[in-house]
Amino acid sequence: MSLLHQRSLVELLSNAVFIRPEDRRSALQTWIRDRLAPRRRIGRNWAHGGNFLEMRRRGKVLGQKLGNAIRDNDIDEALELVNDSVFRRFRNMGDFADVLNNAFNDRFFSCEDCGEIMHSDGSDIRWAYQDTPICLSCIDSDYQWSERNDTYVRNSDYENHDDYCDDDGDDSIIGEYHSSNPRHIPSDYDKRKPKVLIGLELEVEINERHERESKAKEVIDAIQCHTDKKGLDHRYCQLERDGSLDYGFEIVTGFTGLDVHRKQLEFFKNQWSGVRSHNTSTCGLHVHICKSDMTLYHGAKLILFINDEKNHSLIKALARRTESGYAKIKNKKDNIVWLKNARETRNPLNNLNADRYEALNFQNPNTIEFRLFKGTLRYETIQACLEFSFLSWHFTRNASIKDLTIEKFLEFINKPENRSDSIHLRSYLEQKGFNVFVPNKKTA
Repeated sequence: MSLLHQRSLVELLSNAVFIRPEDRRSALQTWIRDRLAPRRRIGRNWAHGGNFLEMRRRGKVLGQKLGNAIRDNDIDEALELVNDSVFRRFRNMGDFADVLNNAFNDRFFSCEDCGEIMHSDGSDIRWAYQDTPICLSCIDSDYQWSERNDTYVRNSDYENHDDYCDDDGDDSIIGEYHSSNPRHIPSDYDKRKPKVLIGLELEVEINERHERESKAKEVIDAIQCHTDKKGLDHRYCQLERDGSLDYGFEIVTGFTGLDVHRKQLEFFKNQWSGVRSHNTSTCGLHVHICKSDMTLYHGAKLILFINDEKNHSLIKALARRTESGYAKIKNKKDNIVWLKNARETRNPLNNLNADRYEALNFQNPNTIEFRLFKGTLRYETIQACLEFSFLSWHFTRNASIKDLTIEKFLEFINKPENRSDSIHLRSYLEQKGFNVFVPNKKTA
């Protein structure tokens, strides 16, 4: 039997030693073409958005690019390819986890729920029921941590089976995942046009498990209630469990202006003992910002600004990490198929990212989620992240494509009309070595 007509891609790559390096790419392309052949009879509607010929074209592209990634020993590129939504259908045609195992002589796993391929050493894999690999997206949507069993379990099992439920009585303050109902909190920013409000999600881990309830009470007592200028009280934040955390909780605020966030979060000016956020592998800081006044062009420019490789030094300084499985940064400039795909949907602005675990997530109905920031308990850093998200929204609104640069952004945040909104951001960036003029307190 010819090597190019073996039953599986796994077999093909297992015998890759018999294939000359210059022939490996064409071998991959041939395998994908042959696997597509039986589907020619199914009809023109087999492939989403196209027919057999379109799928064959995509298969050729996948074979070429995957062959190049294997040749270059580029694991990240190979994973991005096999998990790309454009090539999703091909994952059902072969076990790509085994393909990559053989190609890279390493361990890869396929999510039992959705089929996403994950590297054993990556941060994008979790284990349910002790030994079942699950991707972050599925963990986030359908699992939670069971202390009793020291593993992730499905929400349905946790809620309906005593063997999995943690009946430890600490749910009086910490709600279940997505149980919060963030609301608008009046602020001076309500008077601005356009009115752009922001909300915060901050994940924290507790050092001692028996202290989680007491630490939750500390932060709730300090910041839960905001009293406005009329003397009316508003709920500023709520707490939630989160399956991505080991033993902590998420602080979820309402939507308001920078002025209220600055006042309410003064709790973080002092050390919060027994709690961690930055020095963990699990915690993130997410900022939600209104998109009701945003056009598709504006949203696309914001994506280009955040993801542009030339801006990575700025983004990395603020994110305090290169990248995360929860906040992927991708090359959006060289290939704008993401924008083309969004335009073909009923709600383009909600579909600017196919993967919600990108640095910017547009899939929420009313907000853009800045997911790039690593968690922190430092007041100045929290405020810098809030200010960056707020000012990035305004900067990209009127900037041209060619002006989506670090230099133009630094110039923007230092304009007189923006200085009051960028006090902590400018100070933070100056400390990181950026050439930012930071006026004294009287002029700020």
